Amino acid sequence: MIVKSNYILLTLFTSLIISCGANNYILKNDIPSLETGFFGFRWTTPMSIIDSEFPRKTGAKQRSDLNRFSTSCFSDAYFLDELTSLCQFRFNENGLNSVKIIFESNQVSAEDQLFKLKEKLSSFYGEPYKTLGTNKQNEKQEYIVGFFWDGGRLELTLKLNYTIEVNAYSYSSRFGPIHNG
Repeated sequence: MIVKSNYILLTLFTSLIISCGANNYILKNDIPSLETGFFGFRWTTPMSIIDSEFPRKTGAKQRSDLNRFSTSCFSDAYFLDELTSLCQFRFNENGLNSVKIIFESNQVSAEDQLFKLKEKLSSFYGEPYKTLGTNKQNEKQEYIVGFFWDGGRLELTLKLNYTIEVNAYSYSSRFGPIHNG
């Protein structure tokens, strides 16, 4: 009888540990706080989990032609109800550390799409800091306009070629890295 009750406790404890481990990486909502993670995954999520779960959860197509040692790339995913051209997840030795989302646009539709995304991101993260991509001495202009949240941890920029980029980082120059393993 004691052996049977110990077996039940061990089984219960093991299943609890396994189920908690999965919850440590995948979040229930798509827009978590920047300190917790981004795009439904916690910072420090292993590459293998994103490679298996992201296409399953979103219907995205893996772009293995763009993958490198520390990146996973996908196309045809939706972010804030907008179809993405590319989603790139970057990893370091601790797991997920940045996400880049690219939306193809043109000079006719770029402004509307940019401000739609800005409003949706602002509803989650508050009002952003806005900056214009002006030329600085001896530096090439990289973008037309940009919006930044949380000390630069989240960026929304309109590039010179009218693509729109969302970049999210597990670290910022103001707050440093996030450690939520």
